[in-house]
Amino acid sequence: MMRRLRMLLAACAVTAATASPSFADKASNSLRWASVSSITAVDPYYNAHREAMIINGQLIWDTLIYRDPVSGEFKPLLAKSWKWLDDVTLQLSLRDDVKFHDGRAFSADDVVYTINYVVAPENKINVPSNVNWMKSAEKIDDHTVKIHLKAPFPPALEYLASLIAILPKDFFGPGGVAGAGGKVVGTGPYRLVKFTPGTSIEVELTGQYFKDSPKGQSTIKSIVYRMIPDQSTQMAELLSGGLDWIWYVPPDQAGRLAATGTAKVVPAETMRISYLAYNTREMAKPNPLRDPRVRQALAHAIDRAKLVEYVISAGSSVVKAPCYRTQFGCRQDVAQYDYDPAKAKKLLAEAGVAPGTTLELVAYRNREWTESLAGYLDAVGIKTNITFLQYAAARERVVNNTAHLFLGDWGSYSINDVSAILNNFFTLGPDDMAQDKDVSGWLKAGAATVDTAVRKTNYDQAVARIAEQLYWFPLWVHPVVYAHAKDLEFQSFPDENPRFFLSRWK
Repeated sequence: MMRRLRMLLAACAVTAATASPSFADKASNSLRWASVSSITAVDPYYNAHREAMIINGQLIWDTLIYRDPVSGEFKPLLAKSWKWLDDVTLQLSLRDDVKFHDGRAFSADDVVYTINYVVAPENKINVPSNVNWMKSAEKIDDHTVKIHLKAPFPPALEYLASLIAILPKDFFGPGGVAGAGGKVVGTGPYRLVKFTPGTSIEVELTGQYFKDSPKGQSTIKSIVYRMIPDQSTQMAELLSGGLDWIWYVPPDQAGRLAATGTAKVVPAETMRISYLAYNTREMAKPNPLRDPRVRQALAHAIDRAKLVEYVISAGSSVVKAPCYRTQFGCRQDVAQYDYDPAKAKKLLAEAGVAPGTTLELVAYRNREWTESLAGYLDAVGIKTNITFLQYAAARERVVNNTAHLFLGDWGSYSINDVSAILNNFFTLGPDDMAQDKDVSGWLKAGAATVDTAVRKTNYDQAVARIAEQLYWFPLWVHPVVYAHAKDLEFQSFPDENPRFFLSRWK
């Protein structure tokens, strides 16, 4: 496939001079895009694919709250305002001027129906963790609802702003069939025109979207998604004018694609970070990583900047803290460990670690990244026995306490709250290789209240201690490469949510 792709790109480079932006679907004011996911259901709750759950979902449906991707500010969308009555009760005042695509008026009944349906275990939505923090929704009047939580859940607004699309009452008809008789309607700027399961989705601008929505007023008339499993075919269609937008372009092909001059290629960062996790627990044999000097030595041995520049690729950057910088509670002024191989060797000698000592390194994401990392450790005298596995098997090695080092990564489900990453790995659970009771206590305290001051105090302490003790050595941000027609205005955001409703043709 790689040889065929190189030949394709070479041929396109020859003809680039005759190619023109007129190939793009600007003339019909349409946007055609593709990805690898075969979407079998169009609603946002029986999907695991971002292409349906979020991207198309936010075109057809609205959420109660909108998170401005630039400022990070929460803004009213279907809800005009909201307030916490206590740590487990959120009250929202709803708009009274919104209609669904079929003309039905939006009201509290739709919110209550949606939430109570998706939280019910018997309805078995595809990603229950997106909603199972809610207990129920209650109608106060036609335009006021209360959402009752099972326990305090500080990132509630994040979830409501990104993952909880509001459907019309009785949307799921008999047998749980989406669309209540075949009609799939929402309140979003686009209406569904055609859905071919596994193949394509077409949406069309309604022209009747409420004027003061924080989503703005979209201008592209129609947006068509196609499933194309082969990335070389996607790139070929982009160059020939059959597509206007693609993503996850292989980094080693991004430069060739850009060189054709036909498409705009944009490497961008995501919220997914890689980290090297140190096992500080007692193991079957003496564990040298229980000595903080050894953990520091391994950190000083790794040149993250060079790895980012030459291995990880454009769009990446070095990570300072064990979380993504925009997440609430992710302080950046924490202990840093610069590349210093001489210092690394000195620390290892002080700790009594003999040259040639072997550590078990488990990884699952990328062999080149893993081997590059191991090369730096080898240069200071630490041998690594690399075991490259699928994620589930790699995690099992962590849980079973048979790995010294774990090269992992986490995207936090694009949730801008530090609890979406650290609470998964540092609260004394099976994935916690540090087992630090203080860190666990601070993280649990931060997750037990919606008081931002209390949360920040606890997260500040937790993040600082994780960095100081080097339970994790944060490495780099994962990049994603977008490519699109040169006449298309498109802005990427780290949450990997392409907001096509903000795009337009120049």
